[in-house]
Amino acid sequence: MSLQTFAQVKQDENLQVSRHVKLVAYGGEEIQTAGSTVLSCNLSDQTYSLQFYVVQKNVQPLLGLSDCLRMGLISLNNAVHQVSVKENSSFVQQLNTEYADLFRDEIGKLPITYCMKLDKEAQPVVRPARRIPAAMQHKVKAELERMVAMGVITPVSEPTDWVSSMVATHKKNSDEIRLCIDPRDLNKFLKRPHHPMRTVEEVAAQMPNSTVFSVLDAKSSFWQIGLDHKSSLLTTFSTPFGRFRFLRMPFGINSASEIFQRAMEQIFAGYPCAVIVDDIIVGGNGEQEHDANLRKVLDRAREVNLRLNPQKCKFRLSEVSYVGHIFTSKGLQPDSAKTKAITEMPAPDNVTALQGLLGMINYLGKFIPNLSELSAPLRELTCKNTEWCWFKQHQDAFEVLKHRISSPPTLKYYDVLKPVTLTCDASQFGLGAACLQEGAPVAYASRTLTQTEVRYAQIEKELLAVVFACTKFNDYIYGKQIHIETDHQPLVTILNKPIHTAPARLQRMMLRLQKYNFTITYKKGKHMFLADTLSRSPRDSPDEHTDDGADFEVMSVQHISSSRLKELQTHTAQDPVLQRLCSIIKSGWPCSQSKLPTESREYFPFRDELTVDEDILMKGQRTVIPESLRSEYITIIHRVHPGLDVTKRRARGIVFWPSLTKDIEKEVLSCSVCNSMKPHQQKEPLHLHHIPDLPWSSVATDIFEWNGQHYLVLVDLYSGWFEIDLLRDLSSSTVITKLKRHFSVHGSPHKVFSDNGTQFTSQQFKEFAAAWDFTHTTSSPEYPQANGLAERAVRSAKHLMEKSKRDGSDVFQNLLNLRNVPRDQTLCSPAERLMSRQTRTSLPISKSILVPASKNNVAVKNQISKKRHCQKTYYDKSIRTLRPLLQGEVVRLATSKGHDRIGLVKQLCDEPRSYLVEVEGREYRRKLKHILPVTEPPSQKLDHSEMSLP
Repeated sequence: MSLQTFAQVKQDENLQVSRHVKLVAYGGEEIQTAGSTVLSCNLSDQTYSLQFYVVQKNVQPLLGLSDCLRMGLISLNNAVHQVSVKENSSFVQQLNTEYADLFRDEIGKLPITYCMKLDKEAQPVVRPARRIPAAMQHKVKAELERMVAMGVITPVSEPTDWVSSMVATHKKNSDEIRLCIDPRDLNKFLKRPHHPMRTVEEVAAQMPNSTVFSVLDAKSSFWQIGLDHKSSLLTTFSTPFGRFRFLRMPFGINSASEIFQRAMEQIFAGYPCAVIVDDIIVGGNGEQEHDANLRKVLDRAREVNLRLNPQKCKFRLSEVSYVGHIFTSKGLQPDSAKTKAITEMPAPDNVTALQGLLGMINYLGKFIPNLSELSAPLRELTCKNTEWCWFKQHQDAFEVLKHRISSPPTLKYYDVLKPVTLTCDASQFGLGAACLQEGAPVAYASRTLTQTEVRYAQIEKELLAVVFACTKFNDYIYGKQIHIETDHQPLVTILNKPIHTAPARLQRMMLRLQKYNFTITYKKGKHMFLADTLSRSPRDSPDEHTDDGADFEVMSVQHISSSRLKELQTHTAQDPVLQRLCSIIKSGWPCSQSKLPTESREYFPFRDELTVDEDILMKGQRTVIPESLRSEYITIIHRVHPGLDVTKRRARGIVFWPSLTKDIEKEVLSCSVCNSMKPHQQKEPLHLHHIPDLPWSSVATDIFEWNGQHYLVLVDLYSGWFEIDLLRDLSSSTVITKLKRHFSVHGSPHKVFSDNGTQFTSQQFKEFAAAWDFTHTTSSPEYPQANGLAERAVRSAKHLMEKSKRDGSDVFQNLLNLRNVPRDQTLCSPAERLMSRQTRTSLPISKSILVPASKNNVAVKNQISKKRHCQKTYYDKSIRTLRPLLQGEVVRLATSKGHDRIGLVKQLCDEPRSYLVEVEGREYRRKLKHILPVTEPPSQKLDHSEMSLP
C-alpha cells in the first residue's frame, strides 16, 4: 500500500524499515519500499493479520496470492479435463483419407467456362517483355514450364491483339515464385457481371442453431475455371522466353471474384453450406449433423472436380473465423481483431496526442450518445493555461470512449450492399486505417513500422498504409468497388500512372493492389481523424499482418555493382542539394513549390516519383546522379558515340537530374568524334539559275568520258541547244580551241559556267575569258548540282551516243533530229529558240517552216520559268533550309571520310549558299551542304585530322 493509505488506516502500528526487501513488478521494474507493517483486515466477520509493504508511490492496495488463498478469496482448480484434440485430429485424418482426391496437389477444373466480354471502345494494347535479372531467369522459366504442364497456360505462336506484361510474386517463406499478368490495360475495358456478394448475415441465416463448424478453402481458386479460346487470347502475356496465354481464369482481372462467386453458388445451390468467393462454411447442430452436412458438401466438390487447400481448411470446431466475424454456438460475433487497434490504444501522454484523439472521437460524434458529457474531462486538458496531468477520471473517460467507438452503435456491422471507404495514413512509426460505410466505422487497424520501413520515404509509407489497409480489410473489399482516402497528394498522382514509371519499391506495392478495384482521392490531413490517430498509436507488430501473398518482384531491375553503389552513396551524402531533397522526401513534400528551398524547386514536378533507396535518390527506376558525378556518367553513356538521340534515350532509361537533356546535348554537340562522323547535311531547296533574256547569252560547259574518250559539252541556258566535241587531250588550250569555234558561230556569250576542273581554273582560261569578254563562274567544289544544266546536257549526250552506237546510226544525224524536237507541248525546240526556225532534216518539211520567224522571248522565258518552278516544287518536298553561317563561326568540312577537318568561316561567296572556309592556313570554297556548324571546345578545334582536302 502507499504511505498515504498507511497514514489513514494505521492502528497505532509503527512502520518497520527494512532495507533488504526489494519488490519487483511484472515488467521487471524495481519498486522501492518505505518499510512494512502488520495490519488487521476483516472479511465476513473474520479478522486476519496481514503484512503490508508500504511504498512511496500513490497506488491501490494489493493483496498477495498467499493471503488471497488463506482468506478464501480465490481457489486453485487443478482438475484435469479431457479435450477433444485427439478425437478431432482423428476425424481430420479420416477425412484426408476418405477424400484424398480433393486434397491432392493439383489444380481442379470446374464444369464452367468463362467468356470475357470487352467494351466496344476497347483499344488493344501490346506490352513488351520486361527484363528479368539473370539470377531469376531459371526460376521464371521453371515456373512457366510447370504452369504449362499443369494446363494453366500454353505457349502462343499466332498473332494476338492483346499482349500484357508478366508479373511475378514470391511465395511467403519460400524461394518459389508465382506468375500472373499485369491486368491494368485489360481491366479498363473488361465488362464485369456485377454479381452480388453474400453478406455475413445471409450466411449466418443459412445455418441457425449450428454449434459445430468447418471452413473449406478452394485451392488456387480462379485457376479452377477455364477460359474459352477467344478469352484465352485476351490473356496473352509476354516473357523473355516467348508469349503465353492463360487457359484458366487468371488472378488480377477485376471480374474474377464475381465470376468465381457465381460459379460456386451455382455448384452448391441446395447444399448445406454457404459460400463467399473461395471460402465455404459448413455448420450443424451437433457433430452428427455437422459431419453429415460436411460429407454432402465434400461429395459435391468431388462431383465437380473442385480441389481444396488442406492447409487452410478447418474441421469440426465450436467457433471459426469467417470473413471478419466469429461463428460460434452462441451465434454470430464480431471479430475482436476489428477493434484491437482501438481497445489496445494507449492513453495520450501530451496535449497534441490528446487533440488527435478528440479529433477522431468528434468525427464519430454523431454515432456516440452523450459525447459531450463523456469527453468533458479530456477536453478540459486541452484548454490554454491548463497544466498537463492524467488522473483516474481522465483514464476512466478514455476507457469509456474507447469502448463506445469499438462497439455498437458506433461500430457498425459490415453490409455488403453499401459502398466501402478506406481511410489510410502513415506516421513516423506506424500505419493506421479504418474501414467505413456511410461514414460509420466497420473495422479499425494499426501496426508499427519495422526498422526498415521507418526509413522509407513518406510516399512509400503512405502507399504501404494503403496496402496494409487493403490486406487487413481484404474480406470486406475483395471483389468490390471501393474508395480510398489519403492525405498524401503525390500518391494519387503516381497510382494513376503506369506501374513501370514508379520506383522499384512502389512498384512492388502497386502490384499488390492490382487485385483490388478502387479509386483514390486526396483528403486534407486535418480531416483524416481516424487513420491519423491510429497511425500515431499503433498496437500490432508487422509480423502479425504479413500478407499471405508474398511481395511482388519487379522484373525490370537495374544492376548496380557494390563499388558503384558505394560511390553513389558517398557523393550523394556530400551533395547538399540531394541531402536536403532526401530530407524533404522522407518528411513529405509541401503543397506548394514556393515553400521549397530554391535549389530543390526544380525537383517539385517529379515529387511523386522520387524516393530514397539504400541512401541514394531514385526517380522511378532511374538513379538521381549527384552533381559531382554527372559529367562522368555522361561520358560513360556516350562512350560508344551512338549519336544525340540514342544517347538521350539511353540516359533517360537509367539516370536522372533536372538538366539531363541539356547537359547531354552540350556534350554530344561538342564531341569531335561524333561531329567528324556525322552524315552530310541534307539537300537544300532547289536554287534556280537566272533565265537569260537572249539566246546564247549564258552558256555552261563540262567534260565527260564515254567509251574511253573524253568529250566537251557546251549548252545554251536559254534554248537548251548543246554541242559535243571530242577532245584529243584535257589541256586548257584544247578546250579553249573548241569553245572558240562555237563562239565564232553563235557569238561570244555574256556568261560561261563550269566546274572547278583545272582546264577552267587555269591562267590561260582566265586570259581567254578576258579576250572574248565574258564572265566566267565556277561551281562550288564537290557540288556538281551547281552546274546542273551542263550535267543534264552531259546525260543527254551520253544517252544519244550510246543509243547511236547500239543501233549503228549516225550520231550527228541523231543530234540534228534531237535539236528539232520540242521539249514539251508549250516549249518549242532548241533550234527554234536559238535560230527562230527549224533546221532541215531528212524528213519532209515545208519551206515556210525553214524561214526564220521572230519569237516572243518573253513568252519563251515565262514557259521556261514555269517549267523550272514545277521542278522546284517537286524537288523541295523533302528538304529543309539550312541555317546561314556567320563570319568566324567554327565549322567542319565534309570529305569522303566524314567531317574530318575543322576550320573558320571567312566570308560568304558571290555564288549562292557558298562560303569561304579557312582550314590550317588554306582557304576552301564549299557549299553550305558540305559545311557542318559545331560547338566543340577550342582544344578540339584545330588539331584533329591530317587528311588533305581536294
